[in-house]
Amino acid sequence: MQVSVENTGGLERKLTVQLPGEEIDNKVNNKLRELSKTVRIKGFRPGRVPMSVIRQRYGKQARQEIVGETIQASLQQAIASENLRVASRPRLDSAPEDKDNGDVEFSAVVEVYPEVGAIDAAALEIERPAAEVTESDVDDMLQTLREQRQTWEEVERTAEEGDQVIMDFAAESDEGRVPEEGTKRMRVVLGKSGFDKLEKALAKIPAGESKKVTLEFPEGFNEAALAGKKAKAELAVVRVSQPKLPEVDEEFVKSFGIESGEVEELRAEIRGNLERELKNASTTLVKTSLVDQLIKAVPDLEVPQGVVRDEAASMAAQLLSQQGQQPDQGLVRQLAGSFVEPAERRVRAGLLLGELAQQNGIRVDSNKVRQAIETVANTYEEPSEVIQLYYGNPNLLQQVESSVLEEQVVDWALENAKVTPKEMSFQDVIAGATQRASE
Repeated sequence: MQVSVENTGGLERKLTVQLPGEEIDNKVNNKLRELSKTVRIKGFRPGRVPMSVIRQRYGKQARQEIVGETIQASLQQAIASENLRVASRPRLDSAPEDKDNGDVEFSAVVEVYPEVGAIDAAALEIERPAAEVTESDVDDMLQTLREQRQTWEEVERTAEEGDQVIMDFAAESDEGRVPEEGTKRMRVVLGKSGFDKLEKALAKIPAGESKKVTLEFPEGFNEAALAGKKAKAELAVVRVSQPKLPEVDEEFVKSFGIESGEVEELRAEIRGNLERELKNASTTLVKTSLVDQLIKAVPDLEVPQGVVRDEAASMAAQLLSQQGQQPDQGLVRQLAGSFVEPAERRVRAGLLLGELAQQNGIRVDSNKVRQAIETVANTYEEPSEVIQLYYGNPNLLQQVESSVLEEQVVDWALENAKVTPKEMSFQDVIAGATQRASE
């Protein structure tokens, strides 16, 4: 087998491979001989069909199969022999061609990973959040838990901030009436709907009365026929209710699985959860700070576009799944274009973090992988089954290993880069991590 490699620009490489014709012929002959033992052709006894007949009937098909199989195997051999770090699946650049000397020649194009020079970790400047969970943060979370379990009691007055209004409405725009007949019931909590003009109108209507108003419906309104449109609406307030928060008493505490019913035990559990959340959010911010510095240090790094396309498609499919839609290939391809930019950043980040790990001998810690899997598994009723699932699924295991390796790289960078503490509140860290994680 002869191999030549041509740099066609960027990260693409063209492999031209020439396969010995004699090798192909021998494989075809062997295949036909095996076939002759089992093939049934009218007029001949099984195993007694002349090779000339076998070759006439099945020779072309056998050769196509052998050439296809040999191409796949030889591509892998060629990639290995040329020490190419292939980033995406090779694609044939031309159909196999029979040469005058009987050999078979084909060419394929592959994308390779970029070569990254040495990264000076000491020159990287990383910001590290300096934050802690305060009693005020615990109070806020306790209040959130109360609000999650609040009830509503009807009041005989117009609605105020925080009240819940149940209303019937009908609206008519240039495109028609919504609903086509009758009215539609809707529940609105004043101050939380994001539809300020609607809330102001409702605050002036007593229960049992109605009013006609003109509204500009927001783009995200849950009735698609009204979203982003101006319409005349009739609002009829059915009921106004004010929130009633539960007391933080023994019954409330026990509802969270704390048998003692002690408020301080609940506060301690809340603090523990917030501290874990703070740790994860801080890690996210440190990681994004590290990635920013790596990208700044290697600004011209090329990334394999095939990998970027796959990542963009994966992000599109994930979004569809989160929205409860079936991520069919057509819809995924349609949405993938809008994810190219964040996908390219993710790929770039992964390459640079991986390179930092390789250059500094950082290897995946199997104990940390086990801990990460057990952390996830312990949130399920049968942890052992979940652990078995992860270790039995190479894709799931690889995802955890990649995540753990990135955490190890971040920990290493914190010990070797220039780290500047940044005073932040708990809420600032959480909000910052949420924003950066979505980029």
